[in-house]
Amino acid sequence: MNKKLLGIAFAAAFTTSAAQATVIDDFSGVAFSGDASLAGAAAGSSSAGYTRTVDATTSGADTTVTINDGAALGLYGHSQSVGVTGWSQINFDLGGIDLTEGGTLNALRIGLDSVDLNGIIGIVIDGITSSLTTNAILTANGLTTPSFADYLFTDFGAVDLTNVSTLSLFIDGNGQTALDASISILETTCSGLNASGGSGVNGSSGSCGSTSVPEPGTLLLLGLGLAGMAGIRRKKLSV
Repeated sequence: MNKKLLGIAFAAAFTTSAAQATVIDDFSGVAFSGDASLAGAAAGSSSAGYTRTVDATTSGADTTVTINDGAALGLYGHSQSVGVTGWSQINFDLGGIDLTEGGTLNALRIGLDSVDLNGIIGIVIDGITSSLTTNAILTANGLTTPSFADYLFTDFGAVDLTNVSTLSLFIDGNGQTALDASISILETTCSGLNASGGSGVNGSSGSCGSTSVPEPGTLLLLGLGLAGMAGIRRKKLSV
């Protein structure tokens, strides 16, 4: 094998591929339902196998939190009765995962099934919070049913996103009575909003980093090429 062919083999040995999103929870797994005040209530595991708990507060008789239960099948649902304010949060024990997938992803994305005005939806990573008002989410979606909102990793400050222990998703209706919202998925993503300088909504997939992954067949070709070059060198030295 000559040097030119060896170079081709080496170049072909690596293919560039975008990292895949990591789903934290699509709320299709263990069902949960709780009313009124909750404090660290066990809520099974997420669809990805991460242990989760639920917290909530309420100013009155009823703030209901549901996960894949009743009308919230495949959803994290938050519902407050008329005249009641409240807040709920789902906490995930991630055990030290890399949310960036080796630096190739730049945001967390929540899928929104429905949301009312005057609430707040946010994410907490190892104690650092980023949030969006539901008014902004709905306005950006033309005051119709939204699709998703992105929370850029840069919004979480100095948190080590390559070693995340805990992550929480919350719906805050303390500033609005009778708030209802439902979320369909929480996952990592490559957000097209990475040049905006802040979190946003409905950002298309952006141009994030990529990883070089060796293909088995081309690795074998590369190995044979290297062995051939070594054999040619030994033959020349023996002459």
